[in-house]
Amino acid sequence: MRPSADPGFSVAGALALDSLAARIAAELDGLAQLSGEVQLALSLCHFAEHTDPAAIRGLQRLDRITQALEDLGRLMAALSREIPQELQADSRPLLSQLRLQGLIHALARPGPAAAAPHAAPPADPPIEDGDVQWF
Repeated sequence: MRPSADPGFSVAGALALDSLAARIAAELDGLAQLSGEVQLALSLCHFAEHTDPAAIRGLQRLDRITQALEDLGRLMAALSREIPQELQADSRPLLSQLRLQGLIHALARPGPAAAAPHAAPPADPPIEDGDVQWF
């Protein structure tokens, strides 16, 4: 199912493909870090003594997700260095495929993305202690 276009979607114009690839690499790196943090958080949880082995195998797959995100981040960073700087694409058909406004803005921000592949992701707002809501 394709995400519907946001009527407030205001990102327009050409996107430099090398910068876009570098920004995607930075997003993938950030997601790999988050995945690693989830792994650590889960390892600190105390599970029932007789946790279903299938559930444990499912949790162990997080490591596979983390490794794949790291690899894809490195691939996109390398690709961004290989794409000629003059190559551009219209941002609307590309970014209209995304639902997360924060991601759209991160990928479409103006200016070069020279530091993007190794830039730290923006700081998340502080998380208050409390109940976890699974959805």
